[in-house]
Amino acid sequence: MGIVFCGLGVYVLFFFPQEYTIPERSRVMFGVVLLLYGVYRIASLKIKQRQENEER
Repeated sequence: MGIVFCGLGVYVLFFFPQEYTIPERSRVMFGVVLLLYGVYRIASLKIKQRQENEER
């Protein structure tokens, strides 16, 4: 899921169609939030996997 959120963030930041009238500031903010949330999900998953491997 983290990769999906990162992909959506990149899409909103760089490839979002111009025909939708969303203010640029809002579009950039939403894209950055999606991107950061995706990075957070990936990092938390890696940390959780590392902790499970150490317990074994």
